[in-house]
This record gives sequence, C-alpha cells and structure tokens, in this order.
Amino acid sequence: MKSILKAAALSGLTVAPLTAETDPQGLILSGPLENGTLQDPVFVNPLVGWDLFFNSGFLGGSTVIGNIEAGHIWYDHEVFDRPPGSPNAFFSHANTAPDSLNELDFHATMVGHVLAGSGYVVQNGSGAFTLAGLGMAPAATLVSGAVAVDFSDNDLGGFTTTTASIVGVYRDFFQGTGLGPDVARPDVINSSWGGTDAAATSPEALAIDALARQNPGVAMVVSAGNSGNAAVSSPASGYHNISVGSLGGTGFLTPSAFSSQGAADFFNPMDNGGTTYVGVRAGVDLAAPGELMALAAYLGDQGGISRIPEFSEFIQDPPPRDRYFAEVGGTSFAAPIVAGGIALLKDVAKTDPIFNHLGNPDAFDTRVIKSVLMAGSQKTVGWDNGQNQFNVTTQALDYRTGAGSLDLIGAADVYFFGTRGLAGDAGGLIAEAGWDSATINLGAVLEYRFAAPFTGETALTVALNWFSVREFDDDTSSGSDLAFSNLDLQVWLLDDFGGFDMLVGESVTTYHNTEFLRLGSLDAGHYGLKVSFSGMVFDTTGAVNEEHYGLAWRAVAIPEPGGAALLALGFAAGLCLRRRHSLTRDAA
Repeated sequence: MKSILKAAALSGLTVAPLTAETDPQGLILSGPLENGTLQDPVFVNPLVGWDLFFNSGFLGGSTVIGNIEAGHIWYDHEVFDRPPGSPNAFFSHANTAPDSLNELDFHATMVGHVLAGSGYVVQNGSGAFTLAGLGMAPAATLVSGAVAVDFSDNDLGGFTTTTASIVGVYRDFFQGTGLGPDVARPDVINSSWGGTDAAATSPEALAIDALARQNPGVAMVVSAGNSGNAAVSSPASGYHNISVGSLGGTGFLTPSAFSSQGAADFFNPMDNGGTTYVGVRAGVDLAAPGELMALAAYLGDQGGISRIPEFSEFIQDPPPRDRYFAEVGGTSFAAPIVAGGIALLKDVAKTDPIFNHLGNPDAFDTRVIKSVLMAGSQKTVGWDNGQNQFNVTTQALDYRTGAGSLDLIGAADVYFFGTRGLAGDAGGLIAEAGWDSATINLGAVLEYRFAAPFTGETALTVALNWFSVREFDDDTSSGSDLAFSNLDLQVWLLDDFGGFDMLVGESVTTYHNTEFLRLGSLDAGHYGLKVSFSGMVFDTTGAVNEEHYGLAWRAVAIPEPGGAALLALGFAAGLCLRRRHSLTRDAA
C-alpha cells in the first residue's frame, strides 16, 4: 500500500546567493529578501541557547545524527564543507525496499543544513572563511536516509512511500544496522515529514513507536506539521518521539500560524472492541524557531524540486554550491533545531570529564532527554495547558507549543548542574534542578523532596514522560499496540516534618504519556513531588505491572539573578576547558 505524504515545509522559496557581506554568522532569520540581500538578519542559534555549547567547544563531534526524509541530503553544498583535517562525517544510507528512489532532495538538504552545517564557507577565494551556514551541531556525523518511492509533479514537497520503504530505514537507523562500518547507531534521528493518522495506528506509526521503545537511547525528533488548526498527524502523533512546533514573532516565542496544533486522537483496542477518541491529547511536545530562514539550496535534477515545472529554470547540472532558499518556513526547520540541540547535550554527556554520563545509560534515555528539554523550556506567547486556579491540568501541554520553546541553557541547568539520577527506584532528596529515571510498580507512589526550602517566590516546571507498550517484532518488522499505562504527577507543599501537607499542582491526563506542570509563582516553603502509577488505560496482555519513566524539574527564583549569564560563564570557564579548533575564524 502506498501513502502520499508531505514534507513539513514550506512557506516560501526564493533562490538567492549569499555572500560574506550579506550572510551573517549562524542560521538565518530575516525580513524580506531585497536585491539579493537579507534585511536585518537575526541569528537563530543563540536564541535557543546554542552559544553556551559552541563557546565551550562542544559542537556535537562525538555524536551521530540521522535524518530520514523523502530524499537524501546533498552534501556538496558549501555549507557542508568542513575545515581541512576534519573527518568525512557525511553518509547516505541506501534504502533497499522495492521501488525506493534514493534521490537527492532539496528539502532534506535544507534540514541537513540546520542539523550540521559547518560554517566553513570560503570567502571570495581568499582562503579565509566565514561562519555562514553554521548549523546546530557543526561537528556531528550526519547520516541521511530516504523513504520516497515517487515525488509529486504538482505539489512541492509531496511524495509517495510504502510501508516497506519507511519501516526498513527506521529499523536500520534505530538498530544501527547497515549504516556503514564507520557509522555508529545515531544518538538522535530527525524527520521532517508527515501524513495523516492522528491516532498513530498505521503500520508505519506502530513500527516507528515500537522501534523507539526498543532502542530508548536513540531520541526521535519529528516536525508537528504545517496544517494550522488541523490535528497533528503521524509520525508526530506517535507516543515515543519529541514533536516540534514552529515559532516566529519578536524573540521567536510566538506560535506560527501554520504550525499544526490540533489535538491528536487516542485508540483503545479494548474499549467496545476498539474505539478512537478524537482530539483528546496534545500532539506537540516542544517548539523552536521555524520562520523566514535562509537555507542551502539543492538545484539539481533529482528529488521533489525537479518535478515541479515552475522551478525548471533553476535546475542546473552540476548544481551550484552557493545558492540558498530565502524566506523559507515550516516545522521542518524547527524540528532539526531541537534534534541538533539534543546532539549538543549528548556530546557533553559523552565527553566532558565532569558530566560524563556513559556509566549511566538512563541519562541518554529518550524519556529523560524529553523531560529535560520540557523542564528547561521557556514559556511561549499565550501558553496555556489548561491549568485551572488550583493548578490542576488534564491536558498537560499547550496544543500549539507543548511545554514551550527550546531553551538549551535551561536544559543544561537541568541535565548537568543539579540532580543527575538517583540510586534505585525510590525517589529521594533532590536539588532545585535535575532529573531522575525510575521504574514504578502499578498502584505505587514515588516521592521526591527538595533538599532545601525555596527561600522566596519561585517558578517551577516539572515534566514526566514514559512510553506506551508498543513492541517491535524483528521477524516481521512490525509493531503492535499492547498496553497503555496511566501515570500522574503532583507538586506538594511539605509540613515542618517533611510530610506531604498540601497539594499545590497536579497533571492528570488520561490519554497522554506526558504529564507537565508550569507553576509560575510558588511562595517560599519546602516542596516535594509525587509520581503515581494509578492504573492502566488498557492492557491486552494483562501482565503490565510496572512502568519506567523519566522525570525532570527546574526551580528558578523570581526574579532569577542573572542566572543565564552566570550559568553560561560557569559552564564555559569552570567546566569545559577545551579549545575550539574546528570552528575558529581565520585571520583575514
């Protein structure tokens, strides 16, 4: 069976060259392109806290990023040039499913630019270079996968797939098979495409979710889609990924009008023989900038752009290496900002001697990574997760932006500088920020107490994530939907003896595997968290009696006294004393 899908872009395509004089450092946001020049360009990377890592020498060099799109990334564009002596870190994985095209594509090339553009663009043949085109993880290994068996000739970004063409590639990437002798299993997979299936019950959705559960150390990031008020659909509607919406406006904290924000569906196979509940769960987990970017243009005679007659005047053989699509927007480009950010977090976790997490595999678990990003996120314009006056929510996340905007400084605070996993599965004392991963029994409650009281007005964000029970069958390359656990999250005020005295916030969704609370103003006092496993939404096996989760939190005093600046200074000066060799500006 063939499925017609859509790349999660675009709001505009204008072909233009960018020179050292007009192309600023970093991923680019701008107003209209006038006379080939970007007007008042804005650097995207620092908006999400990227410079904390870049200035500390962490460029993703120890990580592998997989990108699975309709077609392959064209690595001959100038944004993928790396400094002399750098390893060849770009690979394409051949899809062996019947009818797979394995063609180069314009859309995948733009996404690859966001993920791992190197910034090593030679300036006017002088031997000097600019930092134009700098991606999120400019030293990461990048592996491209392609799922299309046909491209549309009248719908830019449209393509056709089969179940085999999708599932085979995701299996190879998640399991780390067939990617080449020099390529490890990806640390993160990005996909910026989508179709229908708001309940995530198609064979493809079941298989991808099941593979993500089978391989929890591989984070899966997907674009939410560009359907506005329509429901978020597969693969974003799945349960085991990080679904990303788009932001624009001042400071890029305003939800993009095109970004999909309709609630996803939930299918219960045991309710009346199988019942779909429509629009009952938030489908977006996080948001990131996704408007008016200038990204690498592939203008060759392959992929989606080659099939559209109106772009025939731009097609060249060989394609020019220095052309960019200006003014493009879509959740296609918000998702790889998050995926690249995960690569940076994992780069530090793997290589820094202070924060090395290799002895704790839970630190790389998608349930932990997702919770860390959510707890460290910024509140977006109009953010609303349905919390009532008693701070109770049955929705958990904002329908447009999930937990909020990606903030890598906040995520670093949670991931590195606080509690970094507690021993055992019993809760315990925690710092003001941090994360834990634990297995909880059905009917049990695990308690966490902040080690010190909050001494003044405090903002608190808490995120809890777990997987549904979707299992992958290696013999048939298919997934099955077996069970869905119902966990709840609470924040309590403690009494003078450390007892849980008064409930101050509660996230109690039924059809979601995420609970999230954003408490903007807590009074001074001693607080604690509770995670409870209250029951099963369904269990076809009758055997699910425990669940593994990732929990993360961040408490910030109001007003935060220069916290971001102090954090960045401490991270760069006190903890990451490596020189940045691969991306230093040559003398003019």
